[in-house]
Amino acid sequence: MLADTARFRADDPDPLVIASLACPICLRSDDIEWTAALDGYDPSVACRCPRCQERWRVYLAPHQALRFGLIDVLAD
Repeated sequence: MLADTARFRADDPDPLVIASLACPICLRSDDIEWTAALDGYDPSVACRCPRCQERWRVYLAPHQALRFGLIDVLAD
């Protein structure tokens, strides 16, 4: 499984936060399937691209996990 670190700021708009999960192979971000694991020592988002079937994990800094948690709440 590939690993990456998130590249967004806490005040970035939702589309930029979601774009940080883009597939490292085909660079798509619009239909990425993701599951956030924001609790614990190493917050991260497990991602899967339905187009190329690649899986990867994006690790978040604490302030990014808080910001990503806001998107997760709004998506529910």
